[in-house]
Amino acid sequence: MRDSGYFLEIIHTGMVNAGLKVNAIYERLGYNAEELPLREMRTPHQLQAYFWETVEAVTGDAEIGLHLCKHLPVFHGEVLEYLIFSSATLGEGVERALKYLRLLSDALNVRVVNDGDGARALVKGTAADAPQLRHTEICVVYELIQFLKSVTEQRFAPLRVALHCSQRAGQAEYDQTFGCPVSFGAPESEIWFDPAILEYRSPRWDPDLLKLHEDLAERRLSKLRRHDLIERIQKLFAQRLELDQLTLEDVADELGVPTRRLRFELSRAGTSFSELLSDFRFALAKRLLAGTEEPIENIVYLTGFSEPSTFYRAFKRWSNMTPVQYREQKRSHRRLARASAR
Repeated sequence: MRDSGYFLEIIHTGMVNAGLKVNAIYERLGYNAEELPLREMRTPHQLQAYFWETVEAVTGDAEIGLHLCKHLPVFHGEVLEYLIFSSATLGEGVERALKYLRLLSDALNVRVVNDGDGARALVKGTAADAPQLRHTEICVVYELIQFLKSVTEQRFAPLRVALHCSQRAGQAEYDQTFGCPVSFGAPESEIWFDPAILEYRSPRWDPDLLKLHEDLAERRLSKLRRHDLIERIQKLFAQRLELDQLTLEDVADELGVPTRRLRFELSRAGTSFSELLSDFRFALAKRLLAGTEEPIENIVYLTGFSEPSTFYRAFKRWSNMTPVQYREQKRSHRRLARASAR
């Protein structure tokens, strides 16, 4: 499961606004904050626990998620927001937007219930229950409230919030942050509200624009599915490459996809099976040559080649260097880096 870079961008902006030591946080995480393509990133969901653990350690704040809330910018979800704006009512728009929620996260599950007990948005933000993910829950619930206020011209108002996580700060701080009474220990996060807001009429309702926005959402979702397919293929390469020769038919069979369909989907993604395999072999060869002392004879077979001569020709075609030249170049760079650090 992966999360869109939108969430990281919002948290990053909130940390900057709050005056946190952002560079120190990213250094611990092994990233350069200035070079991160935040919005374009799609990160494994399980990394959120490590991210928040690092933020806690640098700030010394066990309730950092709650304290960041007031510094977070309002989420503007582009196509999801457009779907709500161009729908006739808030209820219709939210229903449409939730169909495409995985554009934000594969792990986030949101649904709206309006029954005899009342109206509420139910949010399940993670498949794991790591203690650090309380910060994700708090920030997501807060952002959802601010987003709903934004798309209703501030008419949306939560009646009460129930969080899954436990209480760490004083009750008044939670109530003030969310603008309503807050309780804890719920099976999943709950945002209760007046059901009348679901009939809020969007001033931007436009059936023609709605159709365009739905088409855009479908295209983006299809692109994401193709990206996921490529990632699954790369995982198969990693598992099987050194064991035997992989063919398109082998991979299609492993994935349970007809061969012709797999070829078609890769073509739509602007690539092919042979290109993916070649790119994977090149990346693996570079990593083994630069980062290990593995003999080149072994790297030949670890990258799926049956003959050293074939590997040498392929690597020269990829890099305009022989494997020996590439390894020596990387060693020279490391020596220079160590010398300049003294």
